[in-house]
Amino acid sequence: MLVYAQSSGSQSTNSGSWTPIPGLAVTIPRGAGLKALLILNVPNPYASGNNYPGGNFGLQVNGATLAPVATFTYNEPVPNSTGRIPTTLTAVVPLNQSEDLSVVAVWSGVRGSTVHIDTPATLTGILG
Repeated sequence: MLVYAQSSGSQSTNSGSWTPIPGLAVTIPRGAGLKALLILNVPNPYASGNNYPGGNFGLQVNGATLAPVATFTYNEPVPNSTGRIPTTLTAVVPLNQSEDLSVVAVWSGVRGSTVHIDTPATLTGILG
């Protein structure tokens, strides 16, 4: 079984704490299997700021943030150009046989920077 969500439009955040990425949430139904491979693919993010800007990406399951995270930063304090930094995060989670699981992709800025997405990003769950 596969669950899937895709974002649309331009989005950004300058939050220093985890914030849901609009459009990237899925529900895994109870009894769907033993484990899920979760894949968050953000193909073209970039960040702006003046202190080595960057972005963090994570996953929350039923409100709890998973330990694996993905982060990108630039090598210059104020980059001349905000190049794209493709970012993918994967995690395996055990499935609950007695309740649905809510999976939400989250993001935050690094050191006060603003993270931008202007192409579709995806959240995929492969259940088994």
